[in-house]
Amino acid sequence: MASPNSNEAYDFALFEPKRQQQEPSRKSNIIELPKEKLEQNRRTKTDFFRAVSTFLTFAIIVGVVGTMVYGQVQLTELTEDLNAATKTLNESESVYTQLQMKSDSQLSLQTVENYATNQLGLKKVEQNQVEPISLSKGDKTQVVQKSGDENWLASLWNSILQLLS
Repeated sequence: MASPNSNEAYDFALFEPKRQQQEPSRKSNIIELPKEKLEQNRRTKTDFFRAVSTFLTFAIIVGVVGTMVYGQVQLTELTEDLNAATKTLNESESVYTQLQMKSDSQLSLQTVENYATNQLGLKKVEQNQVEPISLSKGDKTQVVQKSGDENWLASLWNSILQLLS
């Protein structure tokens, strides 16, 4: 630590106004650079082909990503529709099975027989109620077609139709 009586810590020259030196001739503010440094400092021009190719590359990338996202959205929507349709199908099959079992139980042979005997007062068929009938084998009918009135053109046409059929 510095001694309290020394003034080394204070540099009063920093607070004094600075003296400006008078220059005999004023120089211009223009700085001249050699051509090599001038070319180094010169800003490069944008290349039109490079800018267009960069833009097209980004456009293609955005298009591909957009297409993938759109495809995933459609796939998700179709999956949800398929799941809803599958659920509806399962419910419909369940309802169909229930209704089929209900109709089978209501229309079973035993149920119909009970209804016929109890409600309608019917009885089962007995052997003495059955009457057999027989048909004679000689009774037949046959349609005969006349062929005498046709001209030769009509008969030719009919024979062609018979060949084709």
